[in-house]
Order: sequence, then structure tokens, then C-alpha cells
Amino acid sequence: MSGRPSLILTAFIVSVAACVLLVSVVLNRRSVPPAPIAHAQQPPIEPGSIDDRVQKAIINGKFSVTVPLEIMHEDVDGFDDAKAHYSIVVADAVSKQSFATSAYNIETWFKFTVAETILNTAPHICVTGACTLPAGLPAAGANELWLSKSGGTIERNGVTVNLEWNEFPDFNIGQRYVLFIDMNQSTRVGANALGPVGVFMLDNNGIMAAVLGEDTNLKSDISSRFGNSLTQLRNAINPPPPPPSGCDPAAEQACNARGGGYYWDDSTCKCAFDVCIPKPWLCP
Repeated sequence: MSGRPSLILTAFIVSVAACVLLVSVVLNRRSVPPAPIAHAQQPPIEPGSIDDRVQKAIINGKFSVTVPLEIMHEDVDGFDDAKAHYSIVVADAVSKQSFATSAYNIETWFKFTVAETILNTAPHICVTGACTLPAGLPAAGANELWLSKSGGTIERNGVTVNLEWNEFPDFNIGQRYVLFIDMNQSTRVGANALGPVGVFMLDNNGIMAAVLGEDTNLKSDISSRFGNSLTQLRNAINPPPPPPSGCDPAAEQACNARGGGYYWDDSTCKCAFDVCIPKPWLCP
């Protein structure tokens, strides 16, 4: 019987030791600081950017924001200067799509169906990879044209953002235009280098109307020289062939073969003689 209390005491000591060890482990675990949780660092919103304007609109309970644009563009001295540097096309606007091209800018691409290319001038802007289409836009077909324009409308975080070029409104879908543009014929992509100066609406009677209200050298030249008529403008660049003569071609050929002062008169359809041709000293 004397050995039993010894066993009980031994068991009690072992249990106490185990509890002390367990408490020590728990305390040691709690003393280890938790590992920090890594969070991705968000870049700050740039003042005046699209995101900045969206954030301010949300704070103020607005669902849209419009920002006016003032864009620098090229100019010309008149029609002759314009045709020396830009292509001239007649085209119908068929669709548009806007893209944010940077933290601050929006660009709109318009698709046109080209009805006529009046003049094809080598580009100076849309070359060596410039005027590249945004991802997602298909290449233009043989009778199509993509044309970019600064400004446009996008939606971000539930807010509509509109960058508006006031002096150059968007092309009206379905409207036919006469465009003086920088154009790459191989890619069928162009740029509005002249801005609103080079854009004219065309009505069903072939009369051109500038989209820009104020006078410009090109606008004034087209009015004074061609009466705003597309036909007259076209004929100044590509004169039509003379109408066929109603005279007898065999008689004309025989007359011209005689020489010696004889010449064919288209107005009378007769072989005429001019003594001044073989004997110029007889004529004053």
C-alpha cells in the first residue's frame, strides 16, 4: 500500500509539468508578431486627369462632366495651298467610337464610306506608323476611311466624361462631307490636320457649307472662286475632257495633212487658210 501514494504523486507532478509546457508554448506563440499583409500600392490620381474629374463628380453626386477643349491645328492660305498639302475626299460618316488615349485625353475615331477621291496628295502626318488604329478597330476596306478627331465621350465608374471641342462638333452620322485631310492611301487612315477648317458639309445639290462659322482663307476661296459648288471645285482640279467635235474626222485629218498655212476650224468644221502661218513677215 505504501507505493500507491508515490505513484499518485508522480502522476500529479507529470500533469503539472505538461500544463506548464503547454502554457509556455501558447505564450510563446502569442509573443510572435503577425506577418504584415502586402497591399498593392495604388498610384495617386493625377490632378486634372479623367479619373480626377470622375472622382470629383462622384463626390458632388453628379453623373456627367463636360470639359471644353481648345486644340491647335494647321492652317492654309487658301485653296491652292490646301490642295498642295492635303487629299480631298467626298465621304459619308457611318460610325464612331471614342477611346481614352491617356490619363487626360479622349480621341474619337470616325468611319467613313468614301464616295469619291478628288485629289490624292502624299501624307506628311500619317506616315511611318503614325495614325495607328486603336486595338479593336478593324482595318478600313477599299472604299472606307478611318479619321481621328480630338475629344469624345466615354463612361468611367458610372460617370459620363465628355471632352468637347466646341469649334469642331462631331461628324453627323449619315451626313456627306468634303474633307481636306492628311490621308495614308495604303492604310486608309487619315488625320484632321486642319481641324474644322478643312471640313465642309455637302447637300444634295452639291453645295458645300463650312462647319466652322468664322471666315477662313480656305472657306473664302471656295466661296469666291467656285461659288461653294463641288462641281466647279472638282473641275478646277480635274478638268473634264472637251466635248467631241461634230465635224468629219476624215476631213479634219486631210486638212491638217495639207500644212502650208491650212488649219482645221472646229467652229465651222472647215479647212481654213492663214497666210500668216507660212509667211509671217506679211502680217503685222
